[in-house]
Amino acid sequence: MYVPKGLQDGPFPTHYEPLESPVRNLFYSRDTNPVVNWFTRNENRFAPPGDPRFPYVLTTYRLTEHHTGGGMSRFLSHLSELQPEMFVEISPELAAKLKIDNSDYVCIVSLRGAIEARALVSRRIRPMNLNGKTVHQVAIPFHFGAAGPLRGNAANNLVAISGEPNVTIMESKALVCEDNRNGTDGPPARPQLLFDMLGYRASKITRSTCE
Repeated sequence: MYVPKGLQDGPFPTHYEPLESPVRNLFYSRDTNPVVNWFTRNENRFAPPGDPRFPYVLTTYRLTEHHTGGGMSRFLSHLSELQPEMFVEISPELAAKLKIDNSDYVCIVSLRGAIEARALVSRRIRPMNLNGKTVHQVAIPFHFGAAGPLRGNAANNLVAISGEPNVTIMESKALVCEDNRNGTDGPPARPQLLFDMLGYRASKITRSTCE
Protein backbone atom coordinates (compact mmCIF):
# COMPACT_ATOMS: atom_id res chain seq x y z
CA MET A 1 0.00 0.00 0.00
CA TYR A 2 2.77 2.44 0.89
CA VAL A 3 5.46 3.16 -1.71
CA PRO A 4 7.91 5.74 -0.31
CA LYS A 5 9.62 6.45 -3.63
CA GLY A 6 9.60 5.58 -7.32
CA LEU A 7 5.97 6.37 -8.15
CA GLN A 8 4.90 9.58 -9.85
CA ASP A 9 1.58 9.49 -8.00
CA GLY A 10 2.53 7.89 -4.65
CA PRO A 11 3.10 7.19 -1.87
CA PHE A 12 -0.49 6.04 -1.15
CA PRO A 13 -3.08 4.75 -3.64
CA THR A 14 -6.22 6.85 -3.98
CA HIS A 15 -9.21 7.30 -6.27
CA TYR A 16 -9.44 9.54 -9.31
CA GLU A 17 -12.07 9.38 -12.03
CA PRO A 18 -11.07 8.23 -15.56
CA LEU A 19 -10.06 10.95 -18.00
CA GLU A 20 -13.64 10.81 -19.30
CA SER A 21 -16.40 10.17 -16.77
CA PRO A 22 -20.14 10.81 -16.46
CA VAL A 23 -19.63 11.97 -12.85
CA ARG A 24 -17.24 14.18 -10.90
CA ASN A 25 -14.84 12.95 -8.22
CA LEU A 26 -16.60 13.04 -4.83
CA PHE A 27 -13.35 12.63 -2.88
CA TYR A 28 -11.28 15.53 -4.18
CA SER A 29 -11.67 18.87 -5.90
CA ARG A 30 -9.68 17.40 -8.81
CA ASP A 31 -11.46 14.80 -10.95
CA THR A 32 -8.47 13.12 -12.63
CA ASN A 33 -4.95 12.11 -11.67
CA PRO A 34 -2.90 15.35 -11.66
CA VAL A 35 0.20 13.71 -13.14
CA VAL A 36 -1.42 11.69 -15.93
CA ASN A 37 -0.11 12.21 -19.48
CA TRP A 38 -2.90 13.72 -21.59
CA PHE A 39 -1.14 14.01 -24.99
CA THR A 40 -3.54 16.79 -25.95
CA ARG A 41 -4.04 17.77 -29.58
CA ASN A 42 -7.05 18.50 -31.76
CA GLU A 43 -7.53 14.84 -32.79
CA ASN A 44 -7.26 13.64 -29.17
CA ARG A 45 -9.81 15.72 -27.30
CA PHE A 46 -11.53 14.67 -24.07
CA ALA A 47 -15.14 15.12 -22.98
CA PRO A 48 -15.47 17.04 -19.68
CA PRO A 49 -17.02 15.28 -16.65
CA GLY A 50 -20.77 14.87 -16.99
CA ASP A 51 -20.85 15.99 -20.63
CA PRO A 52 -24.57 15.66 -21.58
CA ARG A 53 -23.67 14.72 -25.18
CA PHE A 54 -22.11 11.48 -23.98
CA PRO A 55 -24.17 10.05 -21.13
CA TYR A 56 -23.01 6.42 -21.33
CA VAL A 57 -19.94 4.68 -19.95
CA LEU A 58 -17.99 2.69 -22.53
CA THR A 59 -15.52 -0.03 -21.63
CA THR A 60 -13.50 -2.52 -23.69
CA TYR A 61 -12.83 -6.19 -23.02
CA ARG A 62 -11.30 -9.40 -24.38
CA LEU A 63 -12.89 -12.40 -26.05
CA THR A 64 -11.68 -15.94 -25.33
CA GLU A 65 -11.47 -16.73 -29.06
CA HIS A 66 -9.18 -13.82 -30.00
CA HIS A 67 -5.75 -12.66 -28.90
CA THR A 68 -4.73 -9.06 -28.10
CA GLY A 69 -5.66 -6.83 -31.05
CA GLY A 70 -6.70 -9.86 -33.12
CA GLY A 71 -3.80 -9.54 -35.57
CA MET A 72 -3.06 -13.25 -35.24
CA SER A 73 -6.40 -14.84 -34.32
CA ARG A 74 -8.47 -12.99 -36.95
CA PHE A 75 -6.45 -14.74 -39.67
CA LEU A 76 -7.37 -18.20 -38.30
CA SER A 77 -10.60 -19.43 -39.86
CA HIS A 78 -11.69 -21.62 -36.94
CA LEU A 79 -11.36 -18.75 -34.43
CA SER A 80 -12.92 -16.25 -36.79
CA GLU A 81 -15.90 -18.54 -37.21
CA LEU A 82 -16.43 -18.62 -33.44
CA GLN A 83 -16.37 -14.81 -33.10
CA PRO A 84 -17.03 -13.50 -36.60
CA GLU A 85 -18.08 -9.89 -36.12
CA MET A 86 -17.57 -6.75 -34.06
CA PHE A 87 -20.41 -6.12 -31.60
CA VAL A 88 -21.45 -3.77 -28.82
CA GLU A 89 -22.94 -5.26 -25.66
CA ILE A 90 -25.77 -3.24 -24.11
CA SER A 91 -28.32 -3.82 -21.37
CA PRO A 92 -32.00 -4.60 -22.08
CA GLU A 93 -32.87 -1.33 -20.32
CA LEU A 94 -30.70 0.77 -22.63
CA ALA A 95 -31.86 -1.19 -25.67
CA ALA A 96 -35.48 -0.42 -24.78
CA LYS A 97 -34.68 3.25 -24.18
CA LEU A 98 -32.97 3.61 -27.57
CA LYS A 99 -35.33 1.23 -29.44
CA ILE A 100 -32.43 -1.06 -30.34
CA ASP A 101 -33.13 -4.71 -31.08
CA ASN A 102 -30.64 -7.53 -30.75
CA SER A 103 -28.39 -7.68 -33.88
CA ASP A 104 -29.29 -4.13 -35.01
CA TYR A 105 -26.42 -2.07 -36.37
CA VAL A 106 -25.46 0.80 -34.07
CA CYS A 107 -23.00 3.65 -34.44
CA ILE A 108 -20.75 4.43 -31.49
CA VAL A 109 -19.24 7.92 -31.67
CA SER A 110 -16.63 9.64 -29.56
CA LEU A 111 -14.83 13.00 -29.61
CA ARG A 112 -12.13 11.09 -31.48
CA GLY A 113 -13.93 8.87 -33.94
CA ALA A 114 -16.90 6.67 -34.82
CA ILE A 115 -17.38 2.94 -35.37
CA GLU A 116 -20.24 0.62 -36.24
CA ALA A 117 -21.11 -2.70 -34.59
CA ARG A 118 -23.94 -5.16 -34.14
CA ALA A 119 -25.96 -4.83 -30.94
CA LEU A 120 -25.76 -7.67 -28.44
CA VAL A 121 -28.52 -7.11 -25.90
CA SER A 122 -27.36 -8.85 -22.74
CA ARG A 123 -28.23 -8.94 -19.05
CA ARG A 124 -24.51 -9.11 -18.25
CA ILE A 125 -24.39 -5.34 -18.77
CA ARG A 126 -26.41 -3.53 -16.11
CA PRO A 127 -27.24 0.11 -15.40
CA MET A 128 -25.52 1.78 -12.47
CA ASN A 129 -26.88 4.25 -9.94
CA LEU A 130 -24.37 7.07 -9.49
CA ASN A 131 -25.19 10.06 -7.32
CA GLY A 132 -28.88 9.19 -7.55
CA LYS A 133 -28.81 9.05 -11.36
CA THR A 134 -29.10 6.01 -13.64
CA VAL A 135 -25.97 5.69 -15.78
CA HIS A 136 -25.92 3.09 -18.55
CA GLN A 137 -22.77 1.27 -19.60
CA VAL A 138 -21.87 -0.46 -22.85
CA ALA A 139 -18.96 -2.73 -23.76
CA ILE A 140 -17.07 -3.61 -26.93
CA PRO A 141 -14.28 -6.13 -27.65
CA PHE A 142 -10.99 -4.70 -28.93
CA HIS A 143 -9.90 -7.54 -31.25
CA PHE A 144 -11.23 -6.27 -34.57
CA GLY A 145 -9.59 -4.17 -37.27
CA ALA A 146 -9.19 -3.56 -40.99
CA ALA A 147 -6.80 -6.42 -41.86
CA GLY A 148 -7.43 -10.10 -42.51
CA PRO A 149 -10.43 -12.16 -43.62
CA LEU A 150 -12.40 -11.17 -40.50
CA ARG A 151 -12.85 -7.41 -40.36
CA GLY A 152 -14.64 -4.97 -38.11
CA ASN A 153 -14.35 -1.44 -36.86
CA ALA A 154 -11.58 -0.96 -34.31
CA ALA A 155 -12.39 -0.02 -30.72
CA ASN A 156 -9.21 2.05 -30.61
CA ASN A 157 -10.83 4.52 -33.01
CA LEU A 158 -12.90 5.66 -30.03
CA VAL A 159 -10.48 5.69 -27.13
CA ALA A 160 -8.22 8.56 -26.16
CA ILE A 161 -4.44 8.45 -26.29
CA SER A 162 -3.24 8.96 -22.75
CA GLY A 163 -0.49 7.74 -20.49
CA GLU A 164 -0.60 6.37 -16.95
CA PRO A 165 2.00 8.47 -15.04
CA ASN A 166 4.40 5.66 -14.12
CA VAL A 167 4.73 3.40 -17.19
CA THR A 168 2.58 5.32 -19.75
CA ILE A 169 0.02 2.53 -20.25
CA MET A 170 -2.91 3.92 -22.24
CA GLU A 171 -6.21 4.30 -20.43
CA SER A 172 -8.61 2.45 -22.72
CA LYS A 173 -10.95 0.75 -20.28
CA ALA A 174 -13.17 3.70 -19.42
CA LEU A 175 -14.54 6.54 -21.49
CA VAL A 176 -17.94 8.09 -22.18
CA CYS A 177 -20.27 7.33 -25.07
CA GLU A 178 -23.68 7.62 -26.75
CA ASP A 179 -25.43 5.18 -29.15
CA ASN A 180 -27.27 5.51 -32.50
CA ARG A 181 -29.36 2.78 -34.15
CA ASN A 182 -28.62 1.93 -37.79
CA GLY A 183 -31.29 -0.73 -38.30
CA THR A 184 -30.96 -4.21 -39.74
CA ASP A 185 -31.46 -3.82 -43.51
CA GLY A 186 -29.15 -2.84 -46.31
CA PRO A 187 -25.40 -2.24 -46.22
CA PRO A 188 -23.93 -1.00 -42.95
CA ALA A 189 -24.04 2.76 -42.56
CA ARG A 190 -20.85 4.79 -42.58
CA PRO A 191 -19.91 5.78 -39.02
CA GLN A 192 -17.59 8.50 -40.31
CA LEU A 193 -20.58 10.22 -41.92
CA LEU A 194 -22.35 10.47 -38.56
CA PHE A 195 -19.13 11.66 -36.98
CA ASP A 196 -18.80 14.42 -39.57
CA MET A 197 -22.46 15.38 -39.27
CA LEU A 198 -22.22 15.74 -35.50
CA GLY A 199 -19.02 17.75 -35.83
CA TYR A 200 -17.33 16.61 -32.63
CA ARG A 201 -15.21 13.84 -31.06
CA ALA A 202 -16.52 11.92 -27.81
CA SER A 203 -18.32 8.49 -27.52
CA LYS A 204 -21.90 8.04 -28.65
CA ILE A 205 -24.22 4.98 -29.15
CA THR A 206 -27.80 5.12 -30.62
CA ARG A 207 -29.97 3.60 -33.32
CA SER A 208 -27.99 5.24 -36.04
CA THR A 209 -29.01 8.08 -38.29
CA CYS A 210 -25.95 7.64 -40.51
CA GLU A 211 -27.62 5.56 -43.27
